Amino acid sequence: GAMLSTLPVPPSQRDNLEASFAIVSAEECDPTDDICEIGVRMEEQLAKQLMMCKNTRDHHKAMGDVAGMNRFENLALTVQKDLDLVRYSKRKNEPLPKFHYEKRSFNIVHCNTDLTDSELEIVVVRGISYNVANPKDVDTYVRVEFPLLNDESFKTKTNVIRDTSSPDYDERFKVDIQRTNRQFQRIFKRHGVKFEIYSRGGFLRSDTLIGTVNVKLQPLETKCEIHDTYDLMDGRKQVGGKLEVKIRVRNPILTKQMEHITEKWLVLDA
Repeated sequence: GAMLSTLPVPPSQRDNLEASFAIVSAEECDPTDDICEIGVRMEEQLAKQLMMCKNTRDHHKAMGDVAGMNRFENLALTVQKDLDLVRYSKRKNEPLPKFHYEKRSFNIVHCNTDLTDSELEIVVVRGISYNVANPKDVDTYVRVEFPLLNDESFKTKTNVIRDTSSPDYDERFKVDIQRTNRQFQRIFKRHGVKFEIYSRGGFLRSDTLIGTVNVKLQPLETKCEIHDTYDLMDGRKQVGGKLEVKIRVRNPILTKQMEHITEKWLVLDA
C-alpha cells in the first residue's frame, strides 16, 4: 500500500525549512504584486492535495484496505483545515498563515471520478488540416462507431462544423459498458472505435468520406484515458490531416492505474 513518511523532521533540516517559509501580510500587498498571487497559489495547491487524498482514500476503501483509507482520510482532514484557514485569511484580508513544503511519497490512483463504472466517454476534440480541395469552405462532421455485444454497435455523429478544414468539434458521447462482462472485456482486448470524417455534400450531392481513424481500445485495460492525435487513413494509406480524440473510463478495465509519485506537499505551520 501507499506509505506516508510521518517521521519527525530532524532539527538541522527543520532550520532549512524555517528559512523557506513565505510570510505574507495583506498590508504589504500591492494589488499588482506577485505576493497576492501567493494566496491564490496556496489555495490551488491545497485543493489539489485534497483531491489527491480523497481519490486515494476512496481507492483504499474500494479495495477494503481500512488502514490505508483512514490514513488518507486523516490527511484529507488536515489539508481541508489548512485550506479553510487560507480561504478565511484571504476573505478577511488577514496575513496569510506561514507555511513550508515537505516531500511526501504516495501511490496514487488515476481515476476519472466524473464517470461511473458503467460509462465510457468518447470526446471528438478537433480536426487538423484536412486534405480537401476547398479548405476555406468545407463543412465536416465525424461519425463515431463503438462495438457492442452481439454485433451491435453504438453509433453517433458530431454536429457539422462549417467553413474550415481544421474544425473544433469538442463533442462528448457516453457509451454504456458492462465492464465486468467477459465478452465485453474481449471488445477492449480486440477491437477499436471507428471515426469517419465526412465532408458535407452540396445541393443534390452526397457527403464524401475524407478519411478514417481507428483507435484501439486495448490501452484502456490498464489506463483510464487514451488521448492522442491520429492520421486520417484510407485503408493503409495516409490521406493527410489528423483527428484529436479522447476515450475515457472511470477505472481501467483490468487493473487500477497506479503511479508512485513524490510530491512537494504544502503544510501550514502549527
